Amino acid sequence: TGAVALFGKWHNRTIDAAIKLVNEQRGINGRPVELVNSDDAQTKPDVGKDEFERLVTQKRVDFVIGSVFSGTNIATAPLAKALKTVYFPQGIATDISEKFGNRYVFKSYHTVRAAIEAAHEWVFAHLGKRFTIVHSVIDLGRSQAEDWSEKIRAAGGTVQLIPVPFPAPGDLFSIIQKIDLSKTDVLYHAFTAVETARFLQAAFDQNLQNRVKILGLIEGIDILSTAEPWLEGAYFISGYPRRADQVPEELRDFDREYRRRVGISAEGFAFDNPKEVVPIADLFGSWQAVFLLKHAAELVNWRSKSDNPALIQALEGLTMPASVGFPQGAQLLRAQDHLVFHDHYIERVEGGHLKVLARLPREKSLYKTNADYTKEEF
Repeated sequence: TGAVALFGKWHNRTIDAAIKLVNEQRGINGRPVELVNSDDAQTKPDVGKDEFERLVTQKRVDFVIGSVFSGTNIATAPLAKALKTVYFPQGIATDISEKFGNRYVFKSYHTVRAAIEAAHEWVFAHLGKRFTIVHSVIDLGRSQAEDWSEKIRAAGGTVQLIPVPFPAPGDLFSIIQKIDLSKTDVLYHAFTAVETARFLQAAFDQNLQNRVKILGLIEGIDILSTAEPWLEGAYFISGYPRRADQVPEELRDFDREYRRRVGISAEGFAFDNPKEVVPIADLFGSWQAVFLLKHAAELVNWRSKSDNPALIQALEGLTMPASVGFPQGAQLLRAQDHLVFHDHYIERVEGGHLKVLARLPREKSLYKTNADYTKEEF
């Protein structure tokens, strides 16, 4: 429930589908896997902490995947270490892996910094270096503002930052008025999906789409229909194409099976509700977490939490080829900061549909990390 409720719903469906496939493959080391759910009650990090502890101490779970809210991830990361439980948070704030991580925390999906590292050269070359960044003050938005600002200034560009309270005010006109269009090539937005819709509609009302380039991470619209006129022409950095015909040809067999099992159409809608947009670009992080756990656990013959040190060491530096378990393509789980690196895409809304303009190989997303969790004792 809460600000990312629809994302949570689909991450749960995705993990459930992944577990069903794992159980068809004799589970993990011959033992079936069960999904146990919990809710952080309206996206509240303090409640998330309580629920994490309840999952581990009362429901006796072996591993935790999620939440999809960065604030909850940051609040619960210390518990993973304290409770010696391997944890795959699904938020994307850079601090999850760079500042608040530990030996028990792994990211099976990009962080903000990895996405920006992958895309910044393309963005500067094709869209410009003079940015106005309008962002929510929550970790998701703050992380984007900080990481983009560093890249823009290093490239000799300029940036105007306009922070917005969370939740955003009802009238966004006053926010729009702060944008200096004479110094803006790229209007970058960093909100949750509901607030992205409100902001881009307000920008459309002021004709900004015809005056600047609109850019954001796909997470900002990943549950929204791209048929809306206020999204036409907007650019997005994504980790996975929404539409099956935009997926690289060598991955399409894996993509087809992934979509079938999770319940996602070729156009990115739910099988059981053709009007419901599925946040497919987010979901492979949860899907892949299940298969990372299965692969590493079977490498070390994991039987119980007493084997977690060996499991963690198996995960550190793990590489996985493209497969149904890794439909996004070949993966690298960097040992030092426990972050998975994968391909990225530049997508643009054209004729109401997302079209891939560029595929950015995972090597472009590799950035220098200040973390090294391999030095921590268990």
